[in-house]
Amino acid sequence: MRFVLMISLLLTLPAQAASETQCRQAFTEWMLAQQQQFSDRKASKMERRSAERAIDQVRSEFSKRESFCQAMEWVEHNRDQDPRFTPRLGEIHDFTPPTDSPS
Repeated sequence: MRFVLMISLLLTLPAQAASETQCRQAFTEWMLAQQQQFSDRKASKMERRSAERAIDQVRSEFSKRESFCQAMEWVEHNRDQDPRFTPRLGEIHDFTPPTDSPS
């Protein structure tokens, strides 16, 4: 019985490794896109802040599980439900003074 269990575990290792490699590629591409969005000075402050928070959260998810596939699963399924991606009451999004303010 142990032998059958070991064989079944060993047979799944190459598939898991290939899947993790694909997830790593997707993770890298997603992170690059988020970094570009965060660095884009023409993007709105909220878009840039959202990209920054997404990068931080995915790094945290990856460090907990050490799996590219599980980190990407969080991106696909949980990001929209995370309260960090909605503006908070009193959060400043624009640091430029209004143009119609008296001097």
